[in-house]
Amino acid sequence: MNNFDFLGIDGFLSRLDGVKRTGPGKWIAKCPTRNERTASLSIKQTDDGRILLHDFGGSDAGEVITALGLSWIHLIPPHLRNNRSYSPAERQGHDAKAALNAIYSAAIIVRICGNKLIEGQGLDQPDHHALRRAVHDISTALDGVRGVLHG
Repeated sequence: MNNFDFLGIDGFLSRLDGVKRTGPGKWIAKCPTRNERTASLSIKQTDDGRILLHDFGGSDAGEVITALGLSWIHLIPPHLRNNRSYSPAERQGHDAKAALNAIYSAAIIVRICGNKLIEGQGLDQPDHHALRRAVHDISTALDGVRGVLHG
């Protein structure tokens, strides 16, 4: 698997044990960071295809992803990684919700990269590329919102 491959929810869930559906787009599973008897990992697929994780046992999303042999990039759909919808030429009709979604997606990337650095793991080339892209996306989204507000 290439570091830029989007895994999708089915591929992600297939790597987990004890998966149970809890609602539309929501599952629980055993956390891969430890040997546990009951499921503590909450998984959600957003309307735009992102996969969100929360471990009630205390592991952060980066630890869960690493334990599965994945990188965060496998959980973010390509259409969100390369979002260029906030260029200055497109400021008219700018959608604040779309800007917030882009900033949120980019913030996930920044957080995961930050956690890797804090844990002494370092960043590989795909991580560096994604981090630069996330910073660019945040800046561009903010510029788009500022253009509408001060237009």
